[in-house]
Amino acid sequence: MATWTCPACTLINAGDAAACEACSSLQPRAAPLVRSGSPCRGCQRPLGFGTSIQALGANYHPGCFRCAACHKVFDAGARFQAHENELYHAMCYKELFHPRCGLCSELLPMNTSGHIVYKEMTFWNLKYCAIHDQRDRCCSCKRPEPTASNRRFESLSDGRKVCSGCSETVILDTAEVQPVVAHVWSFLASLGMHLPDLPVLLVDFETLNAHTHDHHANLPREAKGPAVYGVCLSEVRYVRHIARRGAQERMQLSDRRVNAILILHGLPYDMTAYILAHEATHAYLKLRPEFPAHLPPKVEEGVCNLMGYLFLQYTTLVDPTEARSFRTSLRRFYSHQLLHDTSPVYGDGFREALAAYNTHNSLQQVLDRVRAAQL
Repeated sequence: MATWTCPACTLINAGDAAACEACSSLQPRAAPLVRSGSPCRGCQRPLGFGTSIQALGANYHPGCFRCAACHKVFDAGARFQAHENELYHAMCYKELFHPRCGLCSELLPMNTSGHIVYKEMTFWNLKYCAIHDQRDRCCSCKRPEPTASNRRFESLSDGRKVCSGCSETVILDTAEVQPVVAHVWSFLASLGMHLPDLPVLLVDFETLNAHTHDHHANLPREAKGPAVYGVCLSEVRYVRHIARRGAQERMQLSDRRVNAILILHGLPYDMTAYILAHEATHAYLKLRPEFPAHLPPKVEEGVCNLMGYLFLQYTTLVDPTEARSFRTSLRRFYSHQLLHDTSPVYGDGFREALAAYNTHNSLQQVLDRVRAAQL
């Protein structure tokens, strides 16, 4: 049976139909029935005399006009989709090329207008159904947990979850964090920031949250970060004395101490390390008497985030063999998070510190400006 393909909507119509049944486009003028030397695009043999089908500028024997996926002949009245010069049934095309959810592997849904709707994590190139947006997320890379049982995340003792990629280098306790401490201390020392031995302890979320609340109780609301992963427990002692008759003044004693650094347990090595670099910078600023005992939160947090960022850049540069590894992608994700933090203290403070560092190309000049309260 002769057929013709509508050039407007790709519906295959019966040969005797003057117009397309779907869109009413007129049938193209038929070519005279002559022996054709052009080959069939399906089998590459000459078309010869007889019926042929034209589609998208190519000619086919009726039996060669097939779907590239299921290899079945297109029926009259069927629609097809073209992709890279191959033809597909509409459903076959959908199964092959319609984007799928990265969490449940089902086809992403379409709205009533025919547009595909989804949520997306651009950094990870992850598209997923909007109904999954409330699923648990990895506490490191922030990706939602897939639905398949064999792709579920690991649970930590405090209820947080870690994906399989992030769990490969996870640091779980204080004993395991000691090599990270040595690594970070060595990095800071290479930049002229020498620190004494300090207790670095891994704790659960509840313990960290309690100490963070106590330690930051007097900070303004905008100085508190959106998420807490570490805290530097430091103290500066003052004594009130009668400086003049009837007038009291506060004098800072020489005792400036860092009692401990607390880091949330269950984070990957590099996340633990860059957070430790941040908290260790707090310790450095608190222990060095040439720095003010109380810096503006935006300045202090900005410089501490700068040191975490520089650590991530350093570890990526010193090991180029890992350029395409998931671990390197994680470091880039952490850097991305720092660069795009919208909080006025941590985000804006970091970007101002980074701008100063790039302007002077010297960490020492940045610290000098902090010391002189010029940053």
